Amino acid sequence: MQAWNKISRMPAGAISKMQDELLQKMITEQFAVRHPYYRNLFKESGINAAEIKGVSDLGRIPFTEKKDMLAPPGEPLYPKQFVIDPPSEDEEKDKKKGFSLFGKKDSDADTAKYRFASLYFTAGRTAKAVPIEYTGYDLENLKEAGARAFDILGLTRDDTLINAFSYAPNAYFWQMFYSTLGIGSTALQTGGGRVLGMEKILKAVDNLEAPVLAASPGYARFALQTLGHFGLSAANLERIIIGIDFAPMEVVESIRKLMKSVGTKNNLVQRIYFNSEAKSGMAECEPGFGYHINPDHLLVEIVDPESGTVLGTGEKGEIVITNLDARGTALLRFRTGDIASGGLVTEPCPNCKRTVPRIMGDIERKEHFFKLQGKAGEVLLNGNQIRRMMFARDDVLVWFAEISSSGAEDYLRVVMKNVSETDETAVLKAVEESLKAEYQLPFTVESSSLDAIANKIGLEKLVTEQNIFDNR
Repeated sequence: MQAWNKISRMPAGAISKMQDELLQKMITEQFAVRHPYYRNLFKESGINAAEIKGVSDLGRIPFTEKKDMLAPPGEPLYPKQFVIDPPSEDEEKDKKKGFSLFGKKDSDADTAKYRFASLYFTAGRTAKAVPIEYTGYDLENLKEAGARAFDILGLTRDDTLINAFSYAPNAYFWQMFYSTLGIGSTALQTGGGRVLGMEKILKAVDNLEAPVLAASPGYARFALQTLGHFGLSAANLERIIIGIDFAPMEVVESIRKLMKSVGTKNNLVQRIYFNSEAKSGMAECEPGFGYHINPDHLLVEIVDPESGTVLGTGEKGEIVITNLDARGTALLRFRTGDIASGGLVTEPCPNCKRTVPRIMGDIERKEHFFKLQGKAGEVLLNGNQIRRMMFARDDVLVWFAEISSSGAEDYLRVVMKNVSETDETAVLKAVEESLKAEYQLPFTVESSSLDAIANKIGLEKLVTEQNIFDNR
């Protein structure tokens, strides 16, 4: 990765040229010769790597999907096909040292870059978790990406941060860890609810007088709503960084209101987009201005979720990623299953003036679009909209929704626990009215205990809570 102060201010044309060069280099020197999966794909598909001159030629290469990475029964080492092979000893010895982009020595044959360092996993929300191998080179990039994210967020080494992302072998927790390490800030890596637990996390926010909390959106809301229960204060809290899970603007506004209601020093909420396969997180300078991409590390395309057609500037579609500067596990045209409502833009950010490409709008999960059977035929249920609606409610503490079938038609069951100071009957009715106005299918709304719902959604057990269950 290059110098951020240069990359973040490069003109769009220069960024495009740089990405063409990096893509060509990555394909010809890594994917086509060292990468088992893509080496075979190129051979079987008759793809000449030398003909891929830049981003405009990517359409010649098929997409990669999560299912392609899953290990078949009895083949646990199958994901190694997506790991770049190190150079042989003879290759390293004989390779002449030249010069690469920006005048830096070309040391791609250096085996140290390919040496395994750490193993993380995808979240496993849509399928089995897939291992993602990191080399020491990748970890240095992760640290640099973290420092860049903090620069975009406006954080410095003077900001004490409570990392409440769940401790697990995934990039979400470790990106935040390396972000704080990269800038040398004081940080408590709590491990989230599954390690330290909510009460101790809130005590840390209070006792350390920490101005910054990082957590998933649902966990951040739950933390603010339970402060009073533990008799703790967040008077010094100034900002909450949310990521990992669905974080629409409605949730941002809901968290802001909750922060104000509990007397925080400030009520700044910022978003960061994590994707395990991207091997780095992307931050927003302010909500609504887009997730700023590291263009020397990652190439992003936006495609139609059905046809796969590459879409134009600002068009809603699925995020497709290509690693431009990675070792270990590396992916080419990987379909993430994430839908960017505002697509991709390349003009300078009107807020921070950085010139890197940005992913705009809310990022929805494709898996949360359900085709249901209604009385009059097929009904499309956007589960992202249910999550948006429920998470935006200040009177709902925790909740989940189940999709089931009665045979003739499918139906929805929503189970919730209201905030203690609110009227349960009134909240149930309000939620029912909201659902009735939005969806034309049978549903029920009922209440349950906090413990029962928390256990169901994995509030203090999973990397991020699961709120929608398809039982058909």
